[in-house]
Amino acid sequence: MGIVAGVLGSFVHPVTAWGIPVGLLCALALSGAVFVTAGLAVRSRSGAGAAAAGWLLPVLLFSSPRPEGDLVVPGDALGYAWLFGGVVVAGLAIAWPYSSPDVRTASSARAGDGR
Repeated sequence: MGIVAGVLGSFVHPVTAWGIPVGLLCALALSGAVFVTAGLAVRSRSGAGAAAAGWLLPVLLFSSPRPEGDLVVPGDALGYAWLFGGVVVAGLAIAWPYSSPDVRTASSARAGDGR
């Protein structure tokens, strides 16, 4: 899913409405949602890291010029915001603790409180 988020975000990040980078905001939100969902799915940072690695591959490929001169992610402000913003979102998602909280049942909680 990280690959899909990277491809979609690379194509929609330059979309603006009334001067607001709507495409960039939606692309970063989608990427963050994919990274966090992957981390939650496997209950580990490795899930978020794998999704982030999948995101990075198409983003880097689309930011390099082709022999024909085509470039999907240009070296302008929105392009750099997409690249660096995505890396920051990925770093935050990887740093998030995905371990399960210690869930105790009501009976074990009552047994340990000394009553």
